[in-house]
Amino acid sequence: MRKPSGLLVTLMELKKFQEIAFYDLLLSAECNAVPEIIRTGSYWLNHIHIVDKIFRAHLSGEVHGFTSTVSDDIPELQLLRQEAANSNDWLIAYAGSLNAETASERIQFAFTDGAPGDMTREEILLHLLTHASYHLSTCSPSLEKNGLTIPPMLLTTMLSSSRADSL
Repeated sequence: MRKPSGLLVTLMELKKFQEIAFYDLLLSAECNAVPEIIRTGSYWLNHIHIVDKIFRAHLSGEVHGFTSTVSDDIPELQLLRQEAANSNDWLIAYAGSLNAETASERIQFAFTDGAPGDMTREEILLHLLTHASYHLSTCSPSLEKNGLTIPPMLLTTMLSSSRADSL
């Protein structure tokens, strides 16, 4: 029988799968000829990482110190990739630590604009996945227009590749 947090773990694994594929594309030789794609992709990956850090602080009951979810100060892409991978690993482990009761606990917090927020732990995790997926998918038309391969985004692709790897 599947643990209540099993689906949350899978969703956080999907988030990591999507992001790492996008990082790997931007770091590839294929993208070197299109610096605008690298700049735009890095901007959105940095934004995703900032939002992840903000909500990770909410989940942990810590103060995050951010006043905005965007920044023009973007770390070097390889470093950002490693930080994002570590953050996603934390989210995967965190999702695995939840049970039905803790997943449904409500957390009150303030958004960076000061507006009050109120979400369950599982809603926060789902938000982080959909937030990342949204921003990564908005980059797809530019990738396609420049003849670049769109990184895999689908759950079915992740599950197929992870099952093939385990054979």
